[in-house]
Amino acid sequence: MPPTLDIPVTITDFRAWEYGENIELEFTLPNKTTENLSLTNVRAIELRVGEDVAQSQVIPLPVSKPGNVTDRIPARDWIGKNIVLAVRAVGPKGKSSAWSNPVSLAVIPPLPEPPAPKLESVAKGVELNWTGPGPRYRIFRAEGDGQPQPLVDSEQPRYLDESTTYGTRYRYMIQTIAGANQWSLLSPSAEITPEDKFPPAVPEGLSAVGTPTSIELAWTRNTETDFRGYNIYRSVDNGPFEKLASLADAPAFSDSKIEPGKKYRYTVSAVDLTGNESAQTAPVEAVVQ
Repeated sequence: MPPTLDIPVTITDFRAWEYGENIELEFTLPNKTTENLSLTNVRAIELRVGEDVAQSQVIPLPVSKPGNVTDRIPARDWIGKNIVLAVRAVGPKGKSSAWSNPVSLAVIPPLPEPPAPKLESVAKGVELNWTGPGPRYRIFRAEGDGQPQPLVDSEQPRYLDESTTYGTRYRYMIQTIAGANQWSLLSPSAEITPEDKFPPAVPEGLSAVGTPTSIELAWTRNTETDFRGYNIYRSVDNGPFEKLASLADAPAFSDSKIEPGKKYRYTVSAVDLTGNESAQTAPVEAVVQ
């Protein structure tokens, strides 16, 4: 049998993008030769980079074993140019694979790293604000000690994250982006644990109707997901308001503890699951018929 050639299989998943001051590289080095034999090591990995194939430079990269490979080169020599990059592996006998899939990249001046965002817990979630020249931003979020994941892109230096949960710790980072492959470094992280300090809306449409034996109250039901119940307050003959009922479920109440000839006033507030209470409604008045 003739000696094997040990030519590495061509790399087919080469990626390159601008990240801060560098051009980041990523690809998978196959573990097979073109003769379908195992490949455990290579002699060299070469990067071809330039505005066209004829004027390309070949840059040696650190040798790696088969598997996922990441590396970087400085972007400074290519700023303002449209370049094409590709990689190949040199087998243990000095024979090279074909060049990988080419990647085109427009190299721009490094995008500035944004500052850490300012975070505020608001009724609808977590509000983020930061500064930066843009043109666009990518927001990353991590829950607890987890890894940051892309959350959303924004054209403005602000965002309202409405997908948060009270009591969960979040970390946020911002990245400036100019295109699909032109990114700044991630900003420093900012951390927040939202707390529910926000009361429900004040109940609306409160009415009071007197009957011979009771005064019937009714109002519009609250729609908050964390709603718990209503507190009902009563004033007799212009006296101070006192709590008549706590955490009533329904948007209605029948007050049968009444006396003829007295004037009754009522207000209602809403309470959520953590005990936050809304302001009271404007008073309504009724008398026994």
